[in-house]
Amino acid sequence: MWQEQDGTEAALAALRAMVLIADSTVERNTEQLTLTQFRALRVVVDLTPVTMGRVARELALNPSSVTRACDRLVALKLLEKAPNPLNRRETLLAPAAAGRQLVDRVDRDRRRVLAGVLGRLDPGTREAAIAAFARFARVVEADESDSGASLRRAN
Repeated sequence: MWQEQDGTEAALAALRAMVLIADSTVERNTEQLTLTQFRALRVVVDLTPVTMGRVARELALNPSSVTRACDRLVALKLLEKAPNPLNRRETLLAPAAAGRQLVDRVDRDRRRVLAGVLGRLDPGTREAAIAAFARFARVVEADESDSGASLRRAN
């Protein structure tokens, strides 16, 4: 059982703060998108070209939900879709220029916000936080690659 002294409460507080930053930067930069739509766009930008099924697996969502989200992104000219020439039953997705620009804008905003937060820390604490973030991300990435999409399925 998890206990407060093992650091999970502090990690949970940091996670909530990061989610707040992630959500607010999406809201500020994507007025017309839901979080699910933005997450789908992010997956397509990161994995392009990618099938609709892969996006659904990456987001741990029902394929019909991802199809609706991606259809909206296509209608907004943020994504392009085409039949997979190797398997006509699959649809391939790729970001349109506007979709890639939107993801870049959100990333720039996130970097700005995070730099502001880190800038308010004293230098020693900032260096320790940056090192801890880097180690934490490596552990999560290693777990993800060792066990497939287990962390996404745990949501």
